Amino acid sequence: MNHNGILLGKRHFLYSSAPVVEVEGWTFTIAPGFKIIAGGSANPLQTLISIYRESEKVAQLYLNHRRCDSDVTVHAVSSDLLLEIAPATRRVCVEEKL
Repeated sequence: MNHNGILLGKRHFLYSSAPVVEVEGWTFTIAPGFKIIAGGSANPLQTLISIYRESEKVAQLYLNHRRCDSDVTVHAVSSDLLLEIAPATRRVCVEEKL
């Protein structure tokens, strides 16, 4: 994780409002005004990723880890967001709908 990592007990969180964030080999590109908080899952095979606009959670995703690969599962996303996932390049892009 990067310099914005926070360690709480045994769990490590990543907090970032940067436009490009690297999490567990995946690159997240987020629109200005959004924040990403990743980590904290009690399950070592999953990484929880929450995306916020101000104090409102607008998306929740999980990175599911297997031996040699990982994939993204979308649990919830706001209807005013555009979420683009490219598994081949391990990129996730989050933008506001116009």
